[in-house]
Amino acid sequence: MSAQVASESAAVQQYAAPPADTAPQVEAAPRRPARGRTVEVSRSFRNAIEQWLDWQCRMISGVHRGYVYIPGDASKNRLQLAAGWPVGGPPSETATGFAEKAFDNGRSVLHKASDELDAAGEVRDFITFPITLGERRLGVVALVLDICSEPQRQAVLQLVEWGTTWLEKTLLGLHTDRRGDSRIALQAVEILAGDAPLPVVAHQFCNLLAERFACARVALGFTKGMQVQLSAMSDQVAFDRRTALANAIQTAMEECIDQDEAVCVPPRPGPRHGLNRANKRLLQQPGQAAVCSVPVSTEDQVVGAVTLIWDDEELVDSTLVSRLGDLLTQLAPLMALKRRDARSLWRRAGSDVRSAARRLLGGEHLQAKLVVGALLVGLAASSLVQTDLRITAEATIEGTTQQAVVAPVSGYLLSASARAGDHVDHGQVLATIDDRELRLEQQKWQSEFDKHAKEYQEALGARERAKISIAQARMAQSEAQLKLVADQLERTRLRAPFAGTLVSGDLSRAVGAPLERGQLLFEIVPAGSYRVNLQVDERDIAGLAVGQSGELRLAAMPDRAIALDVTRIVPLATADQSGNRFRVEAELPSTAESLRPGMHGVAKVVTGESSMLHAWTAELLDRVKFWLWSLGF
Repeated sequence: MSAQVASESAAVQQYAAPPADTAPQVEAAPRRPARGRTVEVSRSFRNAIEQWLDWQCRMISGVHRGYVYIPGDASKNRLQLAAGWPVGGPPSETATGFAEKAFDNGRSVLHKASDELDAAGEVRDFITFPITLGERRLGVVALVLDICSEPQRQAVLQLVEWGTTWLEKTLLGLHTDRRGDSRIALQAVEILAGDAPLPVVAHQFCNLLAERFACARVALGFTKGMQVQLSAMSDQVAFDRRTALANAIQTAMEECIDQDEAVCVPPRPGPRHGLNRANKRLLQQPGQAAVCSVPVSTEDQVVGAVTLIWDDEELVDSTLVSRLGDLLTQLAPLMALKRRDARSLWRRAGSDVRSAARRLLGGEHLQAKLVVGALLVGLAASSLVQTDLRITAEATIEGTTQQAVVAPVSGYLLSASARAGDHVDHGQVLATIDDRELRLEQQKWQSEFDKHAKEYQEALGARERAKISIAQARMAQSEAQLKLVADQLERTRLRAPFAGTLVSGDLSRAVGAPLERGQLLFEIVPAGSYRVNLQVDERDIAGLAVGQSGELRLAAMPDRAIALDVTRIVPLATADQSGNRFRVEAELPSTAESLRPGMHGVAKVVTGESSMLHAWTAELLDRVKFWLWSLGF
C-alpha cells in the first residue's frame, strides 16, 4: 500500500505545478462567500422576467401589483425580488411575507389582507404561486388583486399556472447559470481529457470542484470490485489511505453508491434521505459542518463517487445535489474512459475477457448466441466424425501404349483413308505413298537380272568357269535389289499395327505433298486400354503412395465415378502457371467403352482417414505453417 501511495504521490508532484501555458485554467471564485449573499440576476434575465410579468398582469383583470421572487440566501430560504409590476414600483412587504410562506410550504397561498402600499388601506386578495421543478423550488409569483370570489381566485390560479411554463424554464436557466455550471463542465472536460496520469487529473479535478463549490475538501474515489478506493483529494498532493479520514471518506462513498443516490448531511432538497450513517460519522471529524456524497455512474457501470465537505453549513446551496448530479452525469463517461486508459495491459486484457464472457453468457443477443452455439456444436461434431482424407488433382485419359506410324520412304502422298479420332483395325491401310519411282527401279533391276542370267547361260555353255562365277554374282546382286524394292513397295501402304484409335495425324488435306523418310504421320493407341495421368500439386505429393485408390469424374461424364489405382509416381516436377506439379499415373480396373483418349476431369485419391475438421482445414494449416516458417518463426 505504501509503495502505491508513494508512486501516485510522485506522479502528482510531477504534474502538480505545470507551466502556465499548459495547466488547465480554473476561473477564480471566492472560497468563503459572505453569509446572506444574494444571487446576482443579469439584466437580460431581469428584462425577460419583467416582460412575462407585464404580460401576465395585463391578462388578468383587477391586478394592482405583481412580483416574481427567486431564492436569495439558500441557508434560510430567504427570497429576493427579481421583477415587479408596475416596473419601478416599491415592493410590498405583505406580498413578500406571503411569498416566503408559499415557498416554504411548496404550495399556493390565498389570503385577504390590507396592502401597506395602498393609502386607503383597502383589503386586497394576495395570491402567491410557487414555481417548482420536481422537488426543486425555483421561485414564487405573487399577485395583489381586488377582492374576488373563490371561483374567480381559482381561475386566476389556473391562469398563473398555465403562464408559468415559460417562466419555469427561464428560472431554471437562471439557477443553472448561478455559479457557471457550464463553465465548470468545460474546465472539468479540459482537465480530464489531458495527457497527465490519472492521480494528477483526479487531484486537479478535486481542486476545481473545491473552488467552484466553496468546499473545505473534495475527494474522488473509483470503484474497485465491491469497494471504493480513494484516488485524490483537493489541496493534498500526497495522502495515506490508511488514515481515519480516508477510511471515513471511502465508507461514505460506498454508502451513496450502494443506495445509488446522493447522500447529504444535513439533508438537502433532492435526495430521498436514505441511510446516511457513514456520512454522519464523517462529520464527526473536527472542522466539518456539512458533507455530500454523490455517485458517478454511466448507463452501464458505476465509476466511483465524489464527496464534498464544507466547514460552514450555510455555504451549501439548496440546488447543490441536482447541479452536482447533472455535472457528474456529463463527466462520468470521460472519467470512466480515463480510468480505463490508466489500467495496466494485463488488467485491460482481463476486463476485455470478462466483458466478452458477460456478453456471451448474458441474456442479450439471444439469436446471435444461438447461431454461435450451433457453429460450436458443428465444429465439435466435425472434430469427432471420421472421414477419408483426399487429394484432388487434374486428370487426363491417355492410352497405356502409343505407337507412331512414320513414312518408310521418301515420296509423295498418294492417298489418306484415315485421320485422327478414327477407330482402325489391325492391318487396315491408313495412307499410301506414290510408288511409281520404285516400280521403275524394280523394272530396272529386273532387266539387270535377266541380262546377267543370259550371260550365265552363255558362260555355262562355253564352260568358262570365270564368266560363270561373275554372272552368278551379278545375278545375286540384282536379286537382292529386287527384294529391297519389293519391300519398299509393300511399305508404301501404311497399315495399322494393331486395332486402336488414331490420336494424331490428319493427311486428308496433304495429298500430293512430299514426305521425308521417318516423318511422323499418325499416332495410334490400343482400343480399350487406357490409363490416367494425374497432375498433383507439390503440396500434396508427400501424401501419395503407389497402391492408393480413388475416383475420377470426367467433364464428359460428371454423373459417373470411375475407380482408379495409383501405379506410378514420376519423381520429376514440371512448372506451369499454377506452380510445380508432379506426374502420377493410375490404372483403371474396369474400362468403359465410352472413354476416349484426351478426356479431362478431376480425380480424388484417398490417402488416409482423419476428422472432418482436419480434412477441411489441413491445407489452410499447412499454408500457414509454411508462411510462418518463411518469416522465421
